[in-house]
Amino acid sequence: MDTEHLIVTDLEVDTALADQSVTLAVRAIWQLLLESDVRLDEAVALDVPDVELAERLVVLHDTKEHGTFEAEITATAAAVLAELIGSRPSGPVFTVGSRRLRREEVAAPFQEITGKSVHALRFTRQARRHRSTGRRQLIARTQPGKESAAPA
Repeated sequence: MDTEHLIVTDLEVDTALADQSVTLAVRAIWQLLLESDVRLDEAVALDVPDVELAERLVVLHDTKEHGTFEAEITATAAAVLAELIGSRPSGPVFTVGSRRLRREEVAAPFQEITGKSVHALRFTRQARRHRSTGRRQLIARTQPGKESAAPA
């Protein structure tokens, strides 16, 4: 199966991420999709308490795999998330105005800029890494900061 149409070039990614007409929240999701094992629906569902900046992790709930997982994030993604979150203790991570971003608001501008689906970011990451998933299923959460994690 030819998947070349599912891959985004470095130039397309750089162009999309540098487009200042697109809100930081949307560009941050694009970066997260490219640099982590987070899916679009999982990204838009993230709340501030789900982001563990010091550990460079995000906690994903109600995933496609029907569980709660941790996904590692890059230092670059963590820095952008820190900027978005600021001092907020709660609420959605990715907002426009005071409401949570919708997946269409993330996908449409990427399609306009690159001519490709936002899901191409995930395929591009997978093609670049050729490694096992960065997700760890949370077996139990007993105390904040004291999780038991096992490889998925």
